[in-house]
Amino acid sequence: MPHTHTIRNRAATAGEIFPILCFLGALGSLPFLDRLTAVLLILSTFLFAVICRYSRRYLDGDPGQARFYFWICTTGSCVLVLIVAQNLLLFAFAWLGTSLSLHRLLQFYPERPGALLAARKKFLISRLGDCALAGALVVTYKVFGTWDFPQLFAAAREMRTGWQVPSSVGLVACLLAFAAMLKSAQFPFHSWLPDTMETPTPVSALMHAGIINAGGILVIRLSPIISMSPTAMTALAAVGAFTALFGSVVALTQASVKRCLAFSTVAQMGFMMLECGLGAFHLALLHLAAHSLYKAYAFLSSGGAVSTGPTEKEEVTGAAAVFAGVVATTAAWLWGMPHFDQPVLAGIFFIGIAQLIWSARRGWQVITGIVAGGCLTAAYFGLERAAAAVVKPLPVPVNQALSGGIVILFLLTALLQSQLPRIRRTRVVSTFYVHARNGFYFNTLANRLTMALWPVQFNEESR
Repeated sequence: MPHTHTIRNRAATAGEIFPILCFLGALGSLPFLDRLTAVLLILSTFLFAVICRYSRRYLDGDPGQARFYFWICTTGSCVLVLIVAQNLLLFAFAWLGTSLSLHRLLQFYPERPGALLAARKKFLISRLGDCALAGALVVTYKVFGTWDFPQLFAAAREMRTGWQVPSSVGLVACLLAFAAMLKSAQFPFHSWLPDTMETPTPVSALMHAGIINAGGILVIRLSPIISMSPTAMTALAAVGAFTALFGSVVALTQASVKRCLAFSTVAQMGFMMLECGLGAFHLALLHLAAHSLYKAYAFLSSGGAVSTGPTEKEEVTGAAAVFAGVVATTAAWLWGMPHFDQPVLAGIFFIGIAQLIWSARRGWQVITGIVAGGCLTAAYFGLERAAAAVVKPLPVPVNQALSGGIVILFLLTALLQSQLPRIRRTRVVSTFYVHARNGFYFNTLANRLTMALWPVQFNEESR
């Protein structure tokens, strides 16, 4: 027994050292380095080391501990290779390796039918995204004659300067955007993410803080090509905005802490895709980094949230909510529009600041909210400038009707959230709540389709 315990401890220690070795090996063997690569490498290595350190105690005594460390290290190494890949072909192989190794982690407890169903559902959706990426590989080579990123980006700059963009480039951009949306759990392919909660908590942290960002990394990395297609950019903005609103509404109704966090991730990935669709790739990178750090912390400390219990949200008066919307819109017009190339993001940002201020109930809280809002605004714009030095924002024409519709939907969602304590007992809201808590049954439909294609045996105890 002590010998077995020693083996497990050695496996855990190797898991803590492995990300550093991967980091050094990636630097030595794959020399495509730029500012984006540096930021993502430091972020991913730090998160992976923290998750492995947490796993040492979390899985202490588990008979599958060594197997767990093998697959989580394999997954982490694939992520690092994906980040530093110098060509699209190697990127695609790392993309596939990340998905396949994660599939093994999702089946860490094979005796749980729910875990198997979620893993198989994710496997089928991922293969659809792999097909899109494979198609993009073929068309990219036919159009550009290379897969190397420096040569691709140089050719894209020439096309953008000469305004000679072949129609096949639009096909490449659409295939890449579709693959990214599937990888980052965009609607309606999102249902696998909330159902993968029977895996160990460190896997959830790794998945939500790292692997789910692969779609965003693909779009940001290949932004010079994807941004040349108005169709691809519009799809990213429209699908991302709807996914953000859908995920946030469903997350409000979840009783399970981890499912709430999962739908929160769906919403955050949708917002990141919205930023990419609007050409604000630097803000998408900032969002990616902030969300990764927050979500890793949230999952690794989710047990504390269970012990603390839910908190009641204070009611915000209708007049305050409407006034907050007016303040947000005015502030976005006067301040955000001259600063941002995309007023949509400025409007959404100031809607959030207005909610922070008007959630206060007393005078001193209002003052505190105003001060906090000012500090957050200053910090955000400072980080925005820093992110622009890493990833250059690209001017993208945006449909005005789509922009206005997105801002209005976010404003209405904020208003609905502020009024929930007042209207939550009405018949219409109660019915809506039931449907939202069930994810509007998209999970059920996806489960039935998965069972038809790849059935899982449920015994009576699991039911």
